[in-house]
Amino acid sequence: MARSTRTRKFVMWTLIVLIGLIVAYALGWFYVARTVKARIFSLLQGQDQRNVVVSCEDIGYNGFPATFGFFCDGLHVRDRASDSVFDAPQLNAEAPVYSPWSVLATVTGPATLQNDAGMLARAEWHSFDGKLIYKGGAPRLVSFTFDAMTTRFADPEGREGTLTAEHGQGLVRNDGGDLDVALTLNDAVLRPQNNADALPAVSLNLLATVDDGGALIETDFRPQMLRGKSGIVNQAALAIGESQSLMAVSGRFSFDKDGYLDGRFSFELTGIDGVAQLAGLAFPLAAGVIDTVTGLVKSFTGGQRTVTLDVRVDHGRAVLGFIPLGKIPPL
Repeated sequence: MARSTRTRKFVMWTLIVLIGLIVAYALGWFYVARTVKARIFSLLQGQDQRNVVVSCEDIGYNGFPATFGFFCDGLHVRDRASDSVFDAPQLNAEAPVYSPWSVLATVTGPATLQNDAGMLARAEWHSFDGKLIYKGGAPRLVSFTFDAMTTRFADPEGREGTLTAEHGQGLVRNDGGDLDVALTLNDAVLRPQNNADALPAVSLNLLATVDDGGALIETDFRPQMLRGKSGIVNQAALAIGESQSLMAVSGRFSFDKDGYLDGRFSFELTGIDGVAQLAGLAFPLAAGVIDTVTGLVKSFTGGQRTVTLDVRVDHGRAVLGFIPLGKIPPL
């Protein structure tokens, strides 16, 4: 009889402890799921949270017990400072139980961005995913990837255009105090005006590091924040469509306290005519400068299809050998 009583007490206390653990886990799960939501909203709001308002028509939590997740239907982000509004049908985010500091997010399109001045952009895509990794309450990595994106845009004067891209991905990362930046864009085609010819398809690949710039990932970045910073462009390559033209740039850089660029860069050009054609279509007002630079480059190549040039920039003044190319405005 005594053994039976002890057995019942053991089972009872085991059930109590088990129920207590389940309740504690459920409460902890809900807390972490709310933290995932807070991190996403904080990223959307940026540092100046008084001017940016993030809201949803419906917010719910899902993924219990394997993942900490939430969904947001009718995502609405308004920036009062710029009078701009971003809308998307749905945002889903989750963090696995084994890695709650790593947040994965998916945005459902189409999404629109507009402001009171009359600028409008509408984007659709096959998939758009993002990843956030936090450490010590601050983001340490932000990345995204998308497939088959089409963006239609219009300006206040009524001009309309379209930009399509087959694939894109990007990353910014605090790597031991330095800021790593990576961007890839494949087969992007810009039609500046819907009734005009499209520009040749381009692909872009960028790898760069800003020394001691890791903290920039925690701020609302503005180009002026690079003043006084230095770093290296490992590669910035632009490939142009079927013409097999390529422009690649690499080299160390720095910005002085006034925002002027200094550095020495290696330019590798393949098929200068294709590069010049794209630049002329994209910047028609600079056609004269583009023709001049193209002629200079051709004189250096001696008929070769591929050439490597060294360009020095001193306080914003770019020089090719002894030939001045112009002055780059400050940040």
